[in-house]
Amino acid sequence: MSKVPISRNSVGIAGEFYIAYILAKHGFEVSMSLGRTKGFDLFVVNPNGTPMVISVKTTYFKVNKFILMNEKADELIGDHLYYAFVRLNAPDGIPEFWIAPSKIIAPVIKESHLIWMEGTSKSGKPHQENPMRNFYLTSRYTFPEDWEESLESYKSNIKLLEDLV
Repeated sequence: MSKVPISRNSVGIAGEFYIAYILAKHGFEVSMSLGRTKGFDLFVVNPNGTPMVISVKTTYFKVNKFILMNEKADELIGDHLYYAFVRLNAPDGIPEFWIAPSKIIAPVIKESHLIWMEGTSKSGKPHQENPMRNFYLTSRYTFPEDWEESLESYKSNIKLLEDLV
């Protein structure tokens, strides 16, 4: 299967609902912004009463190599701002998710883009600056050497958010 049978918007909403469901199942209070905020999708309060916001980024297929993000992700950092990356593994797989602090994700995205900008395209021309960033859930030459192993600590890790006070 090479084409996503649903719209990108629907894929994004599915990821948001999936993370909202997972968090609610673990005793979190969750409100969805439904596109009315910039920079995050979910307002969340953990069982300890600590508020936070989560930006959800979703991909449909397991084979997707990256998740597209905006350049704002380079600088969007906050003590209570988290990213949830969802791989729906559609149409027949079980979704996977990673939840990581923005202070971990933002510098990696920024550095990765800078490394990419130093390279050239397949035709040998320098890369052109653009507002989009590729976020990888797998190893990539522009990401830290141990990136895939580092991400494992964030995979299905609800405890990270439960323990915040």
